[in-house]
Amino acid sequence: MLLAVCVAVVAFVVVSAVDGGGSGGGHPRGEAATPFAAYFARAPHVLSSAAVYPLSRTPQLPSYPELVSSRFRAPIAQYRAYAASQLGVMERRLAPLRAALEANDRSAARAAWRSAYTTYLKLGAVYLVGPVAALNQQIDGTAGGLPGGVSNRRFTGLHRIEYGLWSGAPPRSLVATEQQLQVAVRRLHAAVPHVTILPLEYATRAHEILEDAQRDLLSGADVPWSGEGPLATYAGLEATEEVISTLKPLLVSDEEVLRSVRDELSVLRSRMDAIALAHGGRLPPNPSLTRAQAEQLDGALGGALEALSQVPGRLEVEAPPHVTPIPSSAVRIDP
Repeated sequence: MLLAVCVAVVAFVVVSAVDGGGSGGGHPRGEAATPFAAYFARAPHVLSSAAVYPLSRTPQLPSYPELVSSRFRAPIAQYRAYAASQLGVMERRLAPLRAALEANDRSAARAAWRSAYTTYLKLGAVYLVGPVAALNQQIDGTAGGLPGGVSNRRFTGLHRIEYGLWSGAPPRSLVATEQQLQVAVRRLHAAVPHVTILPLEYATRAHEILEDAQRDLLSGADVPWSGEGPLATYAGLEATEEVISTLKPLLVSDEEVLRSVRDELSVLRSRMDAIALAHGGRLPPNPSLTRAQAEQLDGALGGALEALSQVPGRLEVEAPPHVTPIPSSAVRIDP
């Protein structure tokens, strides 16, 4: 008995009919061209098949409604006001940092740094686009990617102060860096009311704030000296809650999604509050988390991210393109 083994390679090609003056398979002159889709099944021996069928002229659109981008104006305006308010708070919290540095008080300077840093992270979505990106780099940029790393003169802002306070540098030596930080924060405060944030970016940021926290903060990548990943993640949680609160009017028809997000964020907050309580009322740095606490935090954060991942898709301002499926009757491979 001769056994034949067929391996099918499938190609789906969309073609349009041409006028009757061309090769066979066209349409009579004067008639409108009818779009066709061709499905080919090729086998490495004598027989193969092709099925040709017309595409629908009125493809069915996805079932969820398309949002008008203008509906994002109010949420984004609310967010801008919130961000400006947080920057005002941060400006005030830089004063104790400056005083502690000038007094050469490392413990007080570390506490003031934590306060200023977490206040900045509560902005969440401010540095997405435009000229504010350069200001964000001056305020919250890390040494990663800079030639020479921490010795590069462009390494400034909060993480330059973090490096100094946790690596043994005299706090007084960081006063000039804090002065530069003050200037950058003041400029950002003035720019935020005018920053452009696109609807898609804003909707996506609802999920990405905590995603970034998981990758950059709880891993310790962005806070290698202080290790304040859990504290910074809590600030990200508050920023996420603020963004979601502004988007609620756009999600009123998705009560199930809103409930899921609300419940999972509540679980994450409760888990972090319990960890703080176990450490004397303050979230500990990454190395001080017990293995059980780290696993609990990771699980709660994973649940929150899963719930939040539904949000951007429910806030599409353009419907995705429709792709006509291959009819099951056209899928045939002859032996």
